[in-house]
Formats: sequence, C-alpha cells, structure tokens
Amino acid sequence: MVQTQNAEVDQGLSLAQRRAYMRLPLAERRKLLAEQAEWMAEHYEQELERIEREAWQGGDIVEP
Repeated sequence: MVQTQNAEVDQGLSLAQRRAYMRLPLAERRKLLAEQAEWMAEHYEQELERIEREAWQGGDIVEP
C-alpha cells in the first residue's frame, strides 16, 4: 500500500502574515521557499500522483 500526502495550499494568509514574511531577511525567505520546494517535489514524485498526472497530461510529447 502506497501512502500519499495531500498538498495543502494555505491561501488564507492575512495581510499581516504576508507582510511579516516580506520583512524576513532574504536568506530566510529563500530557506523557507527551498524547504517548500523540496516538500512539493517529493509530493509530485509519489507514484500515484505521477500516474494521475500523466493520465490527464496525455503522456510524452513526441515531435516528428
């Protein structure tokens, strides 16, 4: 049995939370974004996710 995690998108951030993020030093913002990107890469590499994605994307693009 393959366990999957659901990617949760937190779009309900308040303006204060967004401003607090923007006040962080650039290095800290990059660190947070890198952590999120790593987590999302793992999410999209899960077998079930890959199969579903390939099904709706139609597979490889082959040019003549």
